[in-house]
Amino acid sequence: MAPTLDQIKGLIRRLSITRDHELNCNECLDKIAEFAECELASKPIPEALEAVQHHLRICGECDEEYAALLKALQIMKEDESGAK
Repeated sequence: MAPTLDQIKGLIRRLSITRDHELNCNECLDKIAEFAECELASKPIPEALEAVQHHLRICGECDEEYAALLKALQIMKEDESGAK
């Protein structure tokens, strides 16, 4: 089966945003909690974590993991605020 036009466009988009060195999924997931904490605290993303941000843009699976982690951290933060 031939790829659809949307699939081809998606592939070209992903190829256009690749970098010389990119994190693989395991490397991204190792740093994802630190990235989430920065985002929750509304802190700027340190240069060391920019690769995580980039990986999340191009990897749907890691982005789903990140969304779930962020949601869990937000709930924990709300629970802590309500307990005080």
